[in-house]
Parts: sequence; structure tokens; C-alpha cells
Amino acid sequence: MNDVMARQEVTQERSLRAIRRLRNPFGIMLAVLMAFSVASDSKLHPSGTGILSVQTSSGLIVVEGPEQQSWVGSFGSYFLCTETGRGLTIKKIRHESPVQPISVDLWLRRVHTNSSSIISARGEPPNFLDPKTGSSLDMGGEYATFQPGLRVTRPCSKSGKGSHGFTELIFAVKVGSHGGVIRKAWIDYEIDGNPQRSYSLQLRWVMVLCGDEVRGIYDEDACGA
Repeated sequence: MNDVMARQEVTQERSLRAIRRLRNPFGIMLAVLMAFSVASDSKLHPSGTGILSVQTSSGLIVVEGPEQQSWVGSFGSYFLCTETGRGLTIKKIRHESPVQPISVDLWLRRVHTNSSSIISARGEPPNFLDPKTGSSLDMGGEYATFQPGLRVTRPCSKSGKGSHGFTELIFAVKVGSHGGVIRKAWIDYEIDGNPQRSYSLQLRWVMVLCGDEVRGIYDEDACGA
């Protein structure tokens, strides 16, 4: 299956391809409470239940590494949009990595008409490679690095649908032979007219780049034995 797929197939294909690992819901709740106990005025939510959405759910996606010691894998299909139509400002994007990558760069891809999105690929914007064949992938759009203060005003009802375009958040992750994992990520933002309160959208897809320290830590089928 090609790792770069049409946006309208993302939810179905991810559900079919994802390697899912359920965690103790009480453990997740405790971790969330600990992480945000110092910010009582902030609100944490998954995609689809708050103002900001990325129009995707949860699971695990794996990219196998090439033979060279350092390489980059990109993970996308996070479509930034507002569920209610209210504008918002992204202040920061954070992540948690149990296997630390060399670096993590955040990119934005703006597409003005309906187009394919990027689930995973080798390389970084705009130079993507098919993980299975190594051939070049031409993913059109305008690319720019993420900067705090990004405004999001596109309604989710139009994002990536029909003739409407989208803004896609992409994680470009560089690793060595040890591999790397982004286990959790959060997008911190403020809503127009309510700057005294902060919100955090939790991204619940686990992004795995295979390597020596990654094999077997999530599922016996991920990254081989």
C-alpha cells in the first residue's frame, strides 16, 4: 500500500493499517493530570471535541529505515481547522519521545484545491520518497516551517473536501541507526476573544521510525524482531 494516500481515504486506511496498542485509561488520565496540574486554566482535548481539530483519530504508524546511518521520515495528514468557525492562534507544538530522535522539524503544507495528503514518507518537505520503492513523490503545495502565532480560521466542514484546500501539519523527524518515536504530541492554542484561557489539542497517533532501540517496544510486528 502506498504510504501517501488521498485525504478522503485517510480515516479508513489508517484504521486498516494501524498497529494499535490499548493502554490503561486510568494511567493515561493520571499522566494528563500530572502534566497539566500546574495550569488549571488550560483545557486538554482530542481531535473532534474542541475548537481546534486535525481531523484524525489515533493509532500507530511505522516507517522502516534505509541502510544509511541517518535519515528523515515525515508524518502528516494532520489537517488544521476550526470545528466551530471561531478563529484561533497556535502558540506552541510539543511532543514526547521515549526514543529520542536527532531532531524534529515542524512544517506546514498549504494546498488550495483538494489533493492527496501525506500519511508517512521518507525525506522532508518538499523532497519525499516512497518508503517501499525509494522513488520520488511529487506532493504539490506550498511549504513553510511552522512558526508560533499561526492563525487557523478554515472551518473543518470545508477542510480537504470538494474543491476546498487544506493546511497540513507535518512532522519531519531525523533519526540515526537507533531509530526514534514520537509517542504523544500537543498543540497549544488560544481562541479569539478568550486570550486568558489556553487549550491543548492532543495528537494521539504514535509516529515510529525503525531502528535498533525501537524494535519490539510497541508490537512484535513493528520494525521486525
